[in-house]
Amino acid sequence: MFKKIICITIFCVIACAPSSLKTKSDGAPKIEVIYPGKKQQVNAVDSTFILGNVTPGSKLYINNYRIAVHPEGGFLAFLPLVPVDTGWFVFQLRASNDYGDTTLEWPVKLPEPFKTVPLDSLAILSDFNLPARYQELIAGDLLELSIRGTPLAVAQYKITGLTDWKPMFEISSMIQVPGSETIFGSENLRDSTIGTGVYRAGMFMPSDTALDSADIIFRLCKIVGNSPSDSGLLECVEDTVESILSLKKYDFPQVVELIDSVQTIRHGPRKGYLSIYQPKGVRFIADGKYNNYVRLDLGPGQAAWIPDSSIIYLPEGTPAPYSEVKYIRTFAMDSVTRVSTYLDMMLPYRVEFDPKAGRVGLLVYYVTSDTDWIRYDTDDDLIDYIVWSQPPANVYRLDIQLNENEIWGYDAFYEDNVLNLDLKKAPKEVVNIEDLKFVIDPGHSRDPGSIGPTGLREADANLAISRKLVQLLRDKGAVVAMTRTGNENVELHERPEIAVRENCDIFISVHNNALPDGVNPFENHGTSTYYYHMHSKPLAEHIQRKLVDKLEMGSFGHYHANFAVTRPTQYLSVLVECTFMILPDEEARLRGEEFPKKCAEAILEGIEDYLHSLD
Repeated sequence: MFKKIICITIFCVIACAPSSLKTKSDGAPKIEVIYPGKKQQVNAVDSTFILGNVTPGSKLYINNYRIAVHPEGGFLAFLPLVPVDTGWFVFQLRASNDYGDTTLEWPVKLPEPFKTVPLDSLAILSDFNLPARYQELIAGDLLELSIRGTPLAVAQYKITGLTDWKPMFEISSMIQVPGSETIFGSENLRDSTIGTGVYRAGMFMPSDTALDSADIIFRLCKIVGNSPSDSGLLECVEDTVESILSLKKYDFPQVVELIDSVQTIRHGPRKGYLSIYQPKGVRFIADGKYNNYVRLDLGPGQAAWIPDSSIIYLPEGTPAPYSEVKYIRTFAMDSVTRVSTYLDMMLPYRVEFDPKAGRVGLLVYYVTSDTDWIRYDTDDDLIDYIVWSQPPANVYRLDIQLNENEIWGYDAFYEDNVLNLDLKKAPKEVVNIEDLKFVIDPGHSRDPGSIGPTGLREADANLAISRKLVQLLRDKGAVVAMTRTGNENVELHERPEIAVRENCDIFISVHNNALPDGVNPFENHGTSTYYYHMHSKPLAEHIQRKLVDKLEMGSFGHYHANFAVTRPTQYLSVLVECTFMILPDEEARLRGEEFPKKCAEAILEGIEDYLHSLD
């Protein structure tokens, strides 16, 4: 599942028909490897799994290990990796039955080990130089530098037009955070060293200099000579990173504006989200750049990042984004309570929800408070009170205290320069599914998702469960839509758009699971649920409990997860991974009628338990 929704490397794998089969007779068993692909890189170090199928009734050996074969022919093995000098590993498969033997060689590429430089040489490994991407900085910014090379040497750096040679310091060992086994495996986080020869330094950018595309030169030196007469000689190597750094001095604020309808601002280039769904027309002050990401100054100690393709730079001299807030007003509507903040222009914002406190926070940047008036709609029973604060300068915060701890989502949007925050109320008859609006999302379509050992596509398994769930919900009187009803292709971004268009109350995305390379599937499996926003967490917990009980399998966990289909804020959204279809037994259950029905029933019962918990 993980390649299909987020960027962990795995499992949208095309079944590879073996090309190197050698059979003794036409009746000899067939072998098909589903995963990993032939000559594919496997992102594991010491062990990984291989899955596929053989002719039912065959005996199977892989690298001389006897492998269990399911009655329908599927197999799954978790085996040690012993790389050869070239970085390749070969699975040697042999299947046999009464009619003969079949052998198959299945090579996979292993990750390159951490590179170290021998002590008796002198070199800088250019691929590991930092910074490695163009940066624009301003006075006071911290520039971090790093190289890898020969251990126990003397390292220095120089920035053309800015510094002479400055020292760098060797870090004798460095922590390497384990990969996906940390979150999806059964073991705790382990520290490991990745070798010596790592040198680092840092410096704050000065205020009295400007640079334009300066070079950074790294130098590594060591003493050479085998006798007292030449023991003071230095041998050095240098490596230059060209046109890598600019140091800017701005006379005017660099004002930028979003040019796309929905954008996400991040804590760092390609890092975690600071705020999502920023609309077209919102303005920021830009004050730096890293490769193709622009840094946004949101106020004291608060920076954000956005791709440069998402913005335009406004003409020099454009006034900096700024507004004062004089008035706040609430409006009671049929299904939402609206909080309106009156601004002079469209400015960036962030919404926070604390379900324990029953409080919603709205932060608006580049704003100073002049708020003397907050008008409450007397017909509203959702909001208790609202208070404003100015945590740092230029950041305006509203804390909206609710009369109850539950909301069913929220939607923030602009109407002209008015920032509206719609808080979705729970339905009046919350214990009754009747008349609730659901969108059921069978995960994947053109993208098959995970593939089981005998070739079952996850997209098909998801659709079978989803159809049964839809029928159960409709039998209860619910209004239900599906993101797809067959094998038509529905892009990932279209699925939440359908949910918003249908004005749904609850969105359930149905999936079946797989694992990243290197994680033992015999130790790490079960059923799991995923949410992104806090208002969806209780629903996910109730569904998880019912899945574990109804399916009589272990829990693989309950997760906060940043998936495209769980990210929207306007409704309750949960993604369900019913089981691990890479396990032969589980794939066989998914092919039947009873297990998909049980999955659907468990999801329905979880929804009902959640609704009763609100009574």
